Amino acid sequence: MLRLLHTSDWHLGLELRGHDRLPEQRRFLRWLLDLVAQEAVDALLIAGDVYDVANPPVAAQAAFAEFLVEFRRRLPGATVVVVAGNHDSAGRLELPRAFAEAIGGVHLVGSLGLEAEERHIVPLRDATGAIGAVCLAVPFPRTSDLDCRLQEGESPDQAYARSVDALYRKLSTRVAEIHAGVPVVAMGHLTLAGSARAGSERVLIGGLESVPASALSDHADYVALGHIHRAQRAGSDHARYCGSPLAMDFDERSNQHQVLVVDLAGPGDPPTIRPIEVPEFVPLIRLPEKPGSWSLLEEAVRVFDWSPWKDAPIDDRPLVELQFLSTGTESDLRRRTLDLCAGMPFRLAGSPRALDPEAADSSPTEDVRRAVDLAAGDAPLELFRAHWASRFGTDPPGEVDACFREVLDSVRIGRDSA
Repeated sequence: MLRLLHTSDWHLGLELRGHDRLPEQRRFLRWLLDLVAQEAVDALLIAGDVYDVANPPVAAQAAFAEFLVEFRRRLPGATVVVVAGNHDSAGRLELPRAFAEAIGGVHLVGSLGLEAEERHIVPLRDATGAIGAVCLAVPFPRTSDLDCRLQEGESPDQAYARSVDALYRKLSTRVAEIHAGVPVVAMGHLTLAGSARAGSERVLIGGLESVPASALSDHADYVALGHIHRAQRAGSDHARYCGSPLAMDFDERSNQHQVLVVDLAGPGDPPTIRPIEVPEFVPLIRLPEKPGSWSLLEEAVRVFDWSPWKDAPIDDRPLVELQFLSTGTESDLRRRTLDLCAGMPFRLAGSPRALDPEAADSSPTEDVRRAVDLAAGDAPLELFRAHWASRFGTDPPGEVDACFREVLDSVRIGRDSA
């Protein structure tokens, strides 16, 4: 039997409305080190988005390097396989490859290099040193890395899906030639058709997101997926998104944050998959949960039980988002906010969010914000949505919203890579 731990979407170096999440993320890494030792895993799979941006802070890179070294110290016989996600710079992820090879057992795969396909085929050894499985280490597949030339009658989505399927088929065929008779684990960082987003994931470049689950699951005994922050099955029992270990924003607070321990027996045998809940190191709190007047917001802050964090260090205090339905007549909100939060043992995430009552009432299942906090990372998207709503009276259609996010994502990636 081979034991894996599957995790993804750490987003080291993330900031949430001006607050550095790295102290919280370091606590997760320490917890994970204890867990892998306790579970005596044979391999750790990190399925992309190690970092939040292509050019992460030095402190975030140091945290990752320290984690890898400590992992090898605690589990010298275990293997680590890391693939790049769409937030990661392929070159930056692979930069410490020489050091990874020096400490042994750490495989950093940032880009597709199919001319040397063995770099994507990583043997995973059990406690006896025997090869217990083989990992297909595939990073985020950009269209430029694949043969996505349109065939007759194909759409771009279909060409992309065909190319992804061909990639995994080619690698699994090669595994059968050189490592016959062992289970295959496929790693991937992409959106499979039918999966449900958590809310903060970027669209894939080109908007190509209709890859069927079978493109991966048909070629592997277990599929370790990243990119979607909500833990879920992906078309079959043996294909899983583990989800992000921490909530990346306030809309992800209710997600089940976990890692997956996976036991593999033999090829063709169903894996045993066991989720392990990640502790909430720093709460994300939205007040009030159901928006109302400014007076209701003030009351919600005053009656909330803040006593657990009365003496907590600043980095351990909750991040709080305040929201209210604006009448358009509120004045001096900055001073009132400062007075309300003075001496409270929490950290305010941005300015209070002023919601349009009519928009909120028309979309009871969705938090529609019309007054935009310009300091927030999602400000461009929210401004676009607000302008569309004011012009046409509705939210932008899904395909229009996706196109805008694609353009925004391209600009961000270009900026982060500069």
